[in-house]
Amino acid sequence: MIHKERVLKALNHEQADRVPFFYWDVPEFGAKLMEHLGFQNRDQLLEYLDVDFRWVEPDYVGKELVGDDGLTKTDIWGVGYSRVNKGDFSFWEATGFPLEGQTDPAVLDDFNWPTTDLFDFDSLPKKIEKYKDYAVMSAPGYSSPGLFRIIQRLLGRDAFMDVIMYHPRFFNALTQKVSEFYLDFISKFFDKANGGVDFIRIADDFGSQSGLAISNDIWEQYCKPSIEAFVEIPRQNGVKFYMHSCGGVRKLLPEFISLGADVLDPIQTRANGMEPGGLKEDFGRYITFSGALDEELLLRKGTEKQVKDGVKQLLDTMAPGGGFILGPSHKLKVETPVENVVAMYEAAKEWRY
Repeated sequence: MIHKERVLKALNHEQADRVPFFYWDVPEFGAKLMEHLGFQNRDQLLEYLDVDFRWVEPDYVGKELVGDDGLTKTDIWGVGYSRVNKGDFSFWEATGFPLEGQTDPAVLDDFNWPTTDLFDFDSLPKKIEKYKDYAVMSAPGYSSPGLFRIIQRLLGRDAFMDVIMYHPRFFNALTQKVSEFYLDFISKFFDKANGGVDFIRIADDFGSQSGLAISNDIWEQYCKPSIEAFVEIPRQNGVKFYMHSCGGVRKLLPEFISLGADVLDPIQTRANGMEPGGLKEDFGRYITFSGALDEELLLRKGTEKQVKDGVKQLLDTMAPGGGFILGPSHKLKVETPVENVVAMYEAAKEWRY
């Protein structure tokens, strides 16, 4: 069975030859895992792990984003990052928020907003053809439309909720600017995809460890309309909707389902209300779950045996009847032992319905 067929069977709530596999990491962990396994590129890594998904995005053709010193960078939204060292590891951390402290909508007219001219959408067909046997998805990052995650970086996380609550005109204008970019991006992306992309990944974080991080009013006013707009063109092209939100978002599951979400990822099982068995029982007939193997404690701090036992327990609960894709419950962090990640996929290959 080819990878694409396996994934689509899961979405149809049918049992395939095995559970489909998803993979998600920070770049630093991917580099560490490839070095450990002796691979030169990401395709070799994903093939070794037998991951059923591949991700595509148009080539970025704008100016260089990383500084000459290699220690700073600025993304297309103007958000600044610095290279941070933590023990033996280093990673990018957002340190410059270009709209921090701003509340006047007029400021946004003069802001240097990104345009889709920064991307070469003609580069997509060749990439899509390369991965035609896999479940092809819009890549995490620029090709996964989001709203709040972009605005948080523009404003700074600490100011984000204050702006929503006390400066609604400014916040509404911000959402319009971000949405305009993504609606143009989506239109050009799927025009060039020509039916070869299976999933659009919509990525925003509406939950925290304790539950929802937004109110019903905010969901109705900002989040729901933006998602509806983002998925309109993909739906017209027969594309599946892969919803990403971290945290305890159980209360939003009926909303995601009503918006036509086919998959919810990454299922942070340690968050309030995200216990796998309960999700499967209450919503498993209506949506496919992806992820759910505890990244925070099990993969980062467990033994290989504990990881394999955890995989078996999770699959025993979530896999029967289809509707489940195995992956980590969050991005694999750079400090995660590579042996545990390999053990996760090995155990899943050995598991049987």
